[in-house]
Amino acid sequence: MKFRLFSSFLVFFTIFCIISTSAHAFLGKSKIPPLKNDVSISKQEFEEKSFLLQETPFDDKSLAYKIRLPNGWTKQDIIAADSGTAILSQIAGYISPPRIEHRSIFRMSAVNLASFINADDWFIAYMLEMGFSIEGMTVQSSRLVSAQYTVFEQGEPYVVRATIAISGPKIILAEYLVHQEAYEAEQSEQVWAMTGFSLVSPDKSQAIATKTFNFVDIAKFDYPKNWTILAPDITDINRMEASILNTVISKGDVKEAETELVGRIDVSLIAKNQGLALKDEINLLKESLKKRNYKLGKFIETISVDKLNELIQSSRVDVYQVEGISKKLAGYEYWVGVLQSKGRYYLIRLTTVSRGENFKTWAENVETYKFLLRSLGPASVQTEDEDVTGTP
Repeated sequence: MKFRLFSSFLVFFTIFCIISTSAHAFLGKSKIPPLKNDVSISKQEFEEKSFLLQETPFDDKSLAYKIRLPNGWTKQDIIAADSGTAILSQIAGYISPPRIEHRSIFRMSAVNLASFINADDWFIAYMLEMGFSIEGMTVQSSRLVSAQYTVFEQGEPYVVRATIAISGPKIILAEYLVHQEAYEAEQSEQVWAMTGFSLVSPDKSQAIATKTFNFVDIAKFDYPKNWTILAPDITDINRMEASILNTVISKGDVKEAETELVGRIDVSLIAKNQGLALKDEINLLKESLKKRNYKLGKFIETISVDKLNELIQSSRVDVYQVEGISKKLAGYEYWVGVLQSKGRYYLIRLTTVSRGENFKTWAENVETYKFLLRSLGPASVQTEDEDVTGTP
């Protein structure tokens, strides 16, 4: 298997041009309406004609769940489901009693995560890949989302009420499907059932294994184990560099398969005693882009990142489009993070396909970027009190 690592933006964006991306453009989370909870019966009325179901699929405590389903529902044979982004394995299923209308279904599926991503971003990417529209969504946390949408099962339309949750390294998708012909009569039962759904003991551990990179004993950051680290030898502690690369195996003949770059984060540490102001460092960054025939394009937004290292005194993250000087580029973003501690500037840049071109890849890269930012900082308080001049 061939393996290629690319250091320049010129090659980086050329690679991006041939990567297969989603054909769907994402307009923004603000366009998704909040989930409605309209019901015509009380919770007590629902409970009187339902039963409490508690199960632990495959004896895995991280998958244990509880839900109240209408009386008469029976266990269904499990059939694996295949999504457009990864394989969703069905781990539980129940079906309503036979009736004139199509029977309703409750099912729960799981998929292993391959990257850092929030539950809402995973769900949006899943909807885009499947070609479904989100009719309502409520984000309770980065690990728990409720939503409603319509799917087609064997050509028949079903209204789906769903809960999306992260449990350790897995995404859990729990769905209650009601055929459109029965939706008006069963809407309240569907709402109460899924409102009461929950994982009994979700795994709250980090979803992705990570490593720590150290700039000698001065500073450090964490990064996903499945990303590749590039770090030149440190010869001067006044200015240190490192990069992490997100690569995927390209499709095709196994013997000719190659590793392609789909995301990159560059980290620079600069000692403040070098005499350069922050604006000088930003100008140097722009010049570096210019030498590769690229420039910062339209400003998109400023991002706030919480839970930073306590020794970081200030931070700012700006997001831009990327433009080509000699040729037109479309669909890329450049994130520029500037953090300051007592003795150093930290410049952290993310280069990624845009949210409108490939939402899932964008979301994974952005969440990894934020994870790195939260872990980045001086190795200790003593580090910031020491003289930062000299060589290691």
